[in-house]
Amino acid sequence: MMLIEHRKRLKELKESEEDRKKPVLDDQEKEEINYNLPVEIKYYEDKRFKTASGVIKKVNLNRKEVIISEKGDEQQKISINNLLDLRLK
Repeated sequence: MMLIEHRKRLKELKESEEDRKKPVLDDQEKEEINYNLPVEIKYYEDKRFKTASGVIKKVNLNRKEVIISEKGDEQQKISINNLLDLRLK
């Protein structure tokens, strides 16, 4: 149960807040966010716990996999179902 004074104060606070517009990112900014995230991923595969480090290149939700680029041009696909931990480096 709220007191009338509380309701009035909450209404005043809400009205005094400044509305903010959602920022619009250009294509380059979107690409930086989506594809240049250095990560360390721990996952389970072949009855073992494994670790992979690299940069996220793509997240394919249809195939349920994360594709990371490791040293050089080597790419590794990791099933989202097997992810145990993902940390930004």
